[in-house]
Amino acid sequence: MDGSFIQHLMEFSYLRLALAASVLASIACGVAGGYVVARRRSYLVGAMSHALLGGVGLARYLQVVHGWTWFTPMLGALLAAVLAATVISILTTRGRMREDAILSAVWTLGVAAGVSFIAATPGYAEDLNSYLFGNILLVSVSDLWMMAVMDAVILLTAWLLHTRFVALCFHEEGLLLRGVGVAWVSWVLHVLIGMTVVVLTQVVGVVLALALLVLPSATGALFARRLPAVMLAGVVLSLLFCVGGLVISYGPGWPTGATIVELAVGGYVLLYVAHGAFARLRRGNNRSLIDTRGSDE
Repeated sequence: MDGSFIQHLMEFSYLRLALAASVLASIACGVAGGYVVARRRSYLVGAMSHALLGGVGLARYLQVVHGWTWFTPMLGALLAAVLAATVISILTTRGRMREDAILSAVWTLGVAAGVSFIAATPGYAEDLNSYLFGNILLVSVSDLWMMAVMDAVILLTAWLLHTRFVALCFHEEGLLLRGVGVAWVSWVLHVLIGMTVVVLTQVVGVVLALALLVLPSATGALFARRLPAVMLAGVVLSLLFCVGGLVISYGPGWPTGATIVELAVGGYVLLYVAHGAFARLRRGNNRSLIDTRGSDE
């Protein structure tokens, strides 16, 4: 770790807040990412993250035009996440529309609404860039408290409903046979994923949240078979990518969110190649062992 970074970490509180935000984001990312990877719903994350732009734009509009200073962009993003989760869940479980069409509509409508609200807001809101592309160095104490509350809700929900979430991911028909409503379980899981995306907006922004939510858990799934192990690996890898991206980008002044995602992509590719090479080597050793035993007989 760079010496100047450590020195500045001791001197400046914003770096300590950034590290705390990395920890909180990694916890949510590992838990929710495990369910996303298990259910193969990465496109859902993309739709949810871009839908948040509408909430961020609405919050900024209400702050500037109507003086709702309490309605922060993070609250707007949270409202948009719950709304998007509700719409997606209702239309996919009770409607007859194609899921990919629903997600595409939510994705594009969120972006369009965000652009419209931003265009209708007088002046230029520089802080919106941190929600689009992330800037972990701008995290405030109030942001940390809200991230901590959402982390607590995510962990408590996952603990209480883990069995049903697993059934939804792997054995959805089993839920139906037991008389458990798939619609409400799916809605709660979608809200949980949406809240995670809101947490990640502080780190990598809504545009890049898809990568950080999916890639660490997908990397963990290369080596772990049980879902709790995948989640734990996702938490550890997310933290490594966040802290590593923060350290690497700090000196040159690179965009922190982009650096974090680049590390996540590079780590996934590297470990995927290593996993494939190890698997081929193991198959080759097993084949050689079988051939040796056959020749001995």
